[in-house]
Amino acid sequence: MTSQLKSPSCQSGAYLLEALIGILIFALGVLGIVGLQAASLRTTTDSSLRAEAVFAATQLVGQMWADKYVCVVGGGTPPCAPQYTSSTLGPAYVAWAAELKAAQGGAWFQDPVVDFAAIATAKCNPNPDPFSATAYIEIFWQSPDGVNNPDCNGVPCHIYSTCAVIGQNINT
Repeated sequence: MTSQLKSPSCQSGAYLLEALIGILIFALGVLGIVGLQAASLRTTTDSSLRAEAVFAATQLVGQMWADKYVCVVGGGTPPCAPQYTSSTLGPAYVAWAAELKAAQGGAWFQDPVVDFAAIATAKCNPNPDPFSATAYIEIFWQSPDGVNNPDCNGVPCHIYSTCAVIGQNINT
């Protein structure tokens, strides 16, 4: 019984096939890294927009406190409400909303909501004393990975909302 050795011509192309498989594995790895980088960029952008919303809401609350308005709940509309509510488009609200729109850039979706009455009463705790008012602030921005929220009219968006008590320190 004699065994026959295969000629070298039958082995041609094996190295080329191994090289192509190696390139394919490397390309799939690079595509995976690019996908992770894109997801990381989306998350970073969303985090910066959320931080901008928190900063803007805090800035508005600080401005309300600094203006030293007395917001009396029992006597009708609080004096600070017309200047800051989104329903009356007061000058302080308009300036604040313009700054927020500039900061959000292309993610701007709709005007934020600032309310001292109906929404604030429904979504926040009641006023702690008769010399303060509860403000409700809601900020929207759109994002591809947002939630289809009914407040966003079918557009994928994110919402940041907060409540704040605005009042006066009374020396007794």
